[in-house]
Amino acid sequence: MVYSEHAFVAMIGQPDRMETLMRVVRGLNPQLMVVTETEANNNSPQFSARFVDTLFHYGAVFDSVDACMGADDESRTFMEGGIMGRMISNIVAREGEERVIRGVKLDVWRAFFRRFEMVERRLGPVAWQQARLVHETAPNGEFCTVERDGKAMVIGWKGTPLVSVSTWKFFRSARLVNGSKHLRIEFE
Repeated sequence: MVYSEHAFVAMIGQPDRMETLMRVVRGLNPQLMVVTETEANNNSPQFSARFVDTLFHYGAVFDSVDACMGADDESRTFMEGGIMGRMISNIVAREGEERVIRGVKLDVWRAFFRRFEMVERRLGPVAWQQARLVHETAPNGEFCTVERDGKAMVIGWKGTPLVSVSTWKFFRSARLVNGSKHLRIEFE
């Protein structure tokens, strides 16, 4: 199994690297690839659209951090200033090759993975049970949203999508199976 957590969001502007990574992953021949990515649309070449989407997305992220972590928590300080601050700055203040962070929605990832002959797999019931458990028992869990988007899960805060979790499998080679009356194609 391959697990990719926020790895592709920094590669969208570098298609050659994404292509190379996907060839490497395919060469590993994993039974399953689990992908967690930012669920935002801040890849627009138009500054105003990118700014507005980034404002709403990271506004929800900061609100969730504020509700779940103490103001004096060192991890919070590092996350807000060290990680999210740099990401926001990169998305809003950089153009061209300097802009590395380029969040896109799940449908863009679906089209991308299909190009590499991958099929989306349904998340299993255990994943949904765990999400429901967090939603019901975590402090401020009532503000967390967990929704199904096709076969994937989208996790948000107060209705604003923050991340998607999807699972993928490489399309295996096809073989013809000659039955008594029918010819069918099976995928290995």
